[in-house]
Formats: sequence, C-alpha cells, structure tokens
Amino acid sequence: MFQIIIILTILSIASGVEVLFKNDFLLDNNGWRITGNKIEEPAVQQSYNLNRDMSHYIMFKDTLINSDFANPTDKTLWYFESPGITLNPLSKEGTIQARNYTPIYPNVLTFTMTSFVGDFKAKNSDLNLVKLKNGANCITFKAPTDYNGEMRTFNVPFVSQLWRFDATQEEVTDNEFKEMFHGPFIIEILGDWTQGMEVIGLDNVIIWK
Repeated sequence: MFQIIIILTILSIASGVEVLFKNDFLLDNNGWRITGNKIEEPAVQQSYNLNRDMSHYIMFKDTLINSDFANPTDKTLWYFESPGITLNPLSKEGTIQARNYTPIYPNVLTFTMTSFVGDFKAKNSDLNLVKLKNGANCITFKAPTDYNGEMRTFNVPFVSQLWRFDATQEEVTDNEFKEMFHGPFIIEILGDWTQGMEVIGLDNVIIWK
C-alpha cells in the first residue's frame, strides 16, 4: 500500500510540478546545520562536481559513535538540518488576511545523497530518513532498508499515512499533517546510516507542489 502511494505521488508531480523550496548549495551551505553529533555545527559546503546529479553539495562526517558490543547500533544519530522554511506564514485568526489566504501544501520532498566513506553492510537499525519539525511537533518518515551508500535521489511523499509521530509512533491524520506546514518548519535528513564512521554528501533538496 505504501509503495503504491509513493508511486502515485511521483507520477502526480511528474505531470505538473512547481518548486516551492530549493537548496542546491551552489555558493554556500544555505544555512544547513548538523544535529546529533558532539555539537551542532554548520554543514560543510563542497564546490566540486561529481556528476549532473551532485554539483556543489554539503557534506559531513560522523564524529560521535555511541554504541557497544551488545547493541552495535549507534545511539546518537546525526542529521542534516535545514533552516526554518515557511510556505504558509501565520496570520492572526479572524483577520481579513487569514480569511482570504489559501494555504499551500506540498506533495513531495526530493534530495540526492551519496556516501564517500562508510560500511553500509553494517547499517544502524530502525532508521528515520526524514524528520519534519514544527514547534514541539515532530513526525518521521522511515528510511529504506536497501540503501547501500551509492548516489541516489530519494522521493519522500508528503502523505500523512506514511508518517508517524516521533515520540509515540502514532499515525498522523491529514489535518495534523497539514498543520506541520503552517508557520516555519524544519526538515532533518539522515546522515548517520552506519554503525561506524561515515562521510555523507547531500544535494538538491527540493520541496514540490
């Protein structure tokens, strides 16, 4: 069922698309940071061309591996974190501006990722590929189990049935999902795939309508 939803979402954006947000990291890191490591710090921008899919990208390497022999999964996962993104600015309820405003809801998030270093035969388990945060609310989208570290463009549908609340793993309703796009929100994209040290590159983060 989930795979069918993903395919239908991809087909829908292919038929008529509009870019709502894009970071291609052409000149700098566009305000992206690294969370979950020893300290929060800026992502590193690299002005290199790998191919047409990754040209000028951000990257980072693991500097904190928190695991043991009994449980080799890293307990401290790091993510690429976006700056605040606003598609629907908040306006005071009951005002003319609020009554006349039509909210914008995106259909899909895409990004390209590759690994420069890392043993993807020993991946961390039960991973979230993307986290979407708005205030105290955080919802998650599961990572694919078949990713091997090679360059890939990921498609993450903004479909409520595919997301779960981070703290409780409860399902997200359509209304709860739409609320995540009211006011500024933050996207976090997984970098810490493996049980050891890895170096990951990220490029072309795009939100599509």
